[in-house]
Amino acid sequence: MENNSEKSAVNAAQFSAYPTVSQLNVEKSKQEYLEMFWTDQRREMENVIDFKSNLLLPPNRIKKIMKTDKDVRMIAAESPVLLAKACELFIQELTLRSWLNAQENHRRILKKDDVTDVIMQTDNLDFLVDDATHDGSTPSVVPFNVAGGSNGQNGSDV
Repeated sequence: MENNSEKSAVNAAQFSAYPTVSQLNVEKSKQEYLEMFWTDQRREMENVIDFKSNLLLPPNRIKKIMKTDKDVRMIAAESPVLLAKACELFIQELTLRSWLNAQENHRRILKKDDVTDVIMQTDNLDFLVDDATHDGSTPSVVPFNVAGGSNGQNGSDV
């Protein structure tokens, strides 16, 4: 009897290391959504004549942030526009990935944990992970300073 329970425990441990069919379908679906997102963005950018008029983030504000660096003297007119578009795309992709994570967890409300999970799971978002933990605990996501946020700071510093 003991051998059978040991074998079933070993089998369960072996199968838990492999993704299930439903997990594979979820990953495939996520990848399809991301591919559609980038295809739509590429098509939109190819059809836009004036990027500056179609931005959600104000290039003047980005230029002001860029000038806070003491080493920056002159900024080309295209730089804040390009950086605004890159930031916009970054925010949209992070939001899409977080939304897919919320749907995977059978929720219709996006939570901070969804964003954190996506950052921890996505390799090219490693720069947002604070791995400077001194107590040996799991690395956490770098806190964002947002106006009206709950981290005790206001966003007016930038």
